[in-house]
Amino acid sequence: MISDKKKVTKINRSFVQEEEKKRERQQTAAGKHRRGLIRRLTALSVAGVLLAVVFTVLLTSQWSALEAKKTERAQLEQKMEELKAEEAHLKQEIENYNDLDYIAEIARRDYYLTKPGETLFKLPDESSEKAD
Repeated sequence: MISDKKKVTKINRSFVQEEEKKRERQQTAAGKHRRGLIRRLTALSVAGVLLAVVFTVLLTSQWSALEAKKTERAQLEQKMEELKAEEAHLKQEIENYNDLDYIAEIARRDYYLTKPGETLFKLPDESSEKAD
């Protein structure tokens, strides 16, 4: 019988050794290339995430500033309407104070002044009658 184990011998020629070294160098170069690729992709993804975070923060801050400006504008518009109403009221008062009849009415009501021959009667207020 033939032996179960085959004997294989290695060829120790310089060509085979060079080829093995060449193959090992290619494998190490491929490993280095792969590690470099992984490092570059990791750095690129970290930079992308950082940019996304920065832009998100910027957009959020600008959005909140815009909302604050909108509320401030609404408040200022409301205040402007109030001031316009007050201006109209003051213009009406100016016109009234230029009217002699209005001045006479104010003088009678607030300062109890009367025209010659006129008698002024003061009636009790409605609020004082209700309190009794």
